[in-house]
Amino acid sequence: MTADRSTDTPDAGQFLVRPDGTVVGDDGLSGTLAAALPYTGRLARRMGELVEAGDLRVLEAFGAEHLIVAVTWTPAGEGTFRAVVMPLAPRTVPTFTVVGAVDTAAAVSHCLNRLSRVGGVEWCSVITASSRVIGAVGERQDLHHLAEAGTRMLAILRSLQDQHATGFVRLRFEEGALVGASLGRHALVASVPSADDDELVAMIDEIRAILADHDLFTVPTEFDPDEPEAVEEAPPTPPATPAPAPLVGARFRYVEPKEKKPRRLRRDR
Repeated sequence: MTADRSTDTPDAGQFLVRPDGTVVGDDGLSGTLAAALPYTGRLARRMGELVEAGDLRVLEAFGAEHLIVAVTWTPAGEGTFRAVVMPLAPRTVPTFTVVGAVDTAAAVSHCLNRLSRVGGVEWCSVITASSRVIGAVGERQDLHHLAEAGTRMLAILRSLQDQHATGFVRLRFEEGALVGASLGRHALVASVPSADDDELVAMIDEIRAILADHDLFTVPTEFDPDEPEAVEEAPPTPPATPAPAPLVGARFRYVEPKEKKPRRLRRDR
């Protein structure tokens, strides 16, 4: 006979949220984190459907602590959330000096291109608090649900509040993973099935520093995944060099050689 682990009292730093909303254990935040998990889980599960990554299996938040939430689903779509909060080594957010002034759209493009070069990143985007996608890098066929997925990531980041303030949130699905990081009121969203956590945090720190003094609402363009990519036109073929003009003029005129007449011999008298 085996005991039902869901009825056990979790150890310190662990708690359980059942499908009916019952909480077992202490989340350390007077129940606010436990209350947010069912809502957060539903949002994340829908994101997995949008990007065709399957069901949500694990939710992680990196900040002052490391929150790990394992998720199982009933046939009716109700989740059971088993959470553990683990301490992280204190981290000092580095200070960056941004040299040179660039417009906001160029700064966003620069940051996304930098992030796309991190190993394991498939695509990445920036979405404003008004759910407008202002930049994205990746294969076009993977970017059709950015606005809807990004809106849900914004809500997830808000629901978890300070759990990720200096780090990021990672949603692990059956096939793949998504990462979200707050940029003030806005969000960075990326598909990152595998990446080194330290490298990812370092790049997010850099992006936050670069965009800190920019108002992302001022970016006028909105990313359209259906718009064909701009193709750089080939440079025009230079015109053929004309043949040099024939040399004419008195100086170079062809002169027909004169035929020399035979010289007569003079007879002596």
